[in-house]
Amino acid sequence: MSDQFAAIFRRRPNDGWFRAGRYDVTTTDIICVLAVASMFVYGLGVDRFAKLTFVPAFVRDFEIWRIFTWPIATEPQIWPLLGLVFFWLFGQQLEALFGRGKFVAWILTMAIVPALILTLLGPLSNSIDYMQQFGLSNLFLGGIWVYAATYPGVKWFEVVPLWALAAVFTVLNLLQFTGVNATGQTIFLLVSVAVALVAGRSLGLATGWPIPHLPLDGSGRHKPKKKSKPKKQSRGSSSSSKVVDGPWKNAPAPTPPPSGPTAADQIELDALLDKIGANGMDSLTSAEKQRLNDLSKRLRNR
Repeated sequence: MSDQFAAIFRRRPNDGWFRAGRYDVTTTDIICVLAVASMFVYGLGVDRFAKLTFVPAFVRDFEIWRIFTWPIATEPQIWPLLGLVFFWLFGQQLEALFGRGKFVAWILTMAIVPALILTLLGPLSNSIDYMQQFGLSNLFLGGIWVYAATYPGVKWFEVVPLWALAAVFTVLNLLQFTGVNATGQTIFLLVSVAVALVAGRSLGLATGWPIPHLPLDGSGRHKPKKKSKPKKQSRGSSSSSKVVDGPWKNAPAPTPPPSGPTAADQIELDALLDKIGANGMDSLTSAEKQRLNDLSKRLRNR
């Protein structure tokens, strides 16, 4: 496997929401733990597990939790388990690119928006209204599309572009759904890919392609305040403007407070991420890795 493609599945030092011993627990970790827990729910009874899945007709019957829980519902089988492992490896990389707050926003958008759209379309057809959707596969596929749109030059084994690999996965799923006339799953998959790219672009990634988006990432610029005109000094105030000599005359100037992140910081961070996408994490020097960590923390806290 090429270094470029291997970098996608290399864990990065993400800031977690809390620490478990020496381990930073990230959003990806939490999702995977919940997915494993759902396997035990399946073992307690398939009916209980079915309560976690997304079914449009049941959502309209006010089982609202289904639009949030369907991604973590994972059957205790080998292929879903392998998919969970791949999501954990790849999700850490994607979370590092987004930042933990934006990654949560992307995950929630991926879960909620397609579910709401299918809930509204449900009355049009029983094949939509009583479809059953669950598992991390759509989130994983959407993440690959976002990564491919962020780094269009990344290739698998230095031959196949990542976007082509994502397209193959998408087409294979679509062929499975259309072959059994699963209209609901077909629409759900297409909507999920579109939402993944639009949400990813709106949150600052997927900039390699001209994707329509909402200007959420740094678009809210404050208008500069009008400079106030200097007040005219009265004739009798000239003596009060003189600086009085004292022990502070030769004192060093006070240290200015640390400034917030600048555009140069963002450019430097993007350059480091591009280097990782092109050549892998191992291509960074120790100083560059430390700088990457510092810039990531600084820009997330702005």
